[in-house]
Amino acid sequence: MKKTVISAALATVVATVIGCSTMAPVSMRGAAVPVKDSAPEHKSYAQKTPGVGEQKLIPRTFVNQPPMIPHSIEKYTPLTIDENACMECHQTDELRGKPVPQIGKSHFLDQGKGQKELSMARFQCDSCHVPQVDAPPLVENQFVGVTK
Repeated sequence: MKKTVISAALATVVATVIGCSTMAPVSMRGAAVPVKDSAPEHKSYAQKTPGVGEQKLIPRTFVNQPPMIPHSIEKYTPLTIDENACMECHQTDELRGKPVPQIGKSHFLDQGKGQKELSMARFQCDSCHVPQVDAPPLVENQFVGVTK
């Protein structure tokens, strides 16, 4: 009885290994891919640098979504602990008399005596806030945001 069970198990393993080794993987797009993927054309931002008070905020598509950046950040990166160009404009809600989105209160730590300092856990702005261009989606989707 024991020999029969072991023999049956061994035969099953051998058949599985042989069966799997003869199967060739098939692409999810089919066996042949006639055209190579190409990168989308380069899109530019409304303005290369922020225009104080001139850019519209990008609507959020879900609750607690970090605001998106409507301008290029190439001139302002890399962001480091010692140098964060985002802070120059967004630490206040107004710059040169024009409205600017202010960094959220959750990004600051109270250092006592009413002094607030940017949390070192939040200094890397582009980890959550990403630049956006006005471009059509790369793939179709049926996402409907919920912001309430």
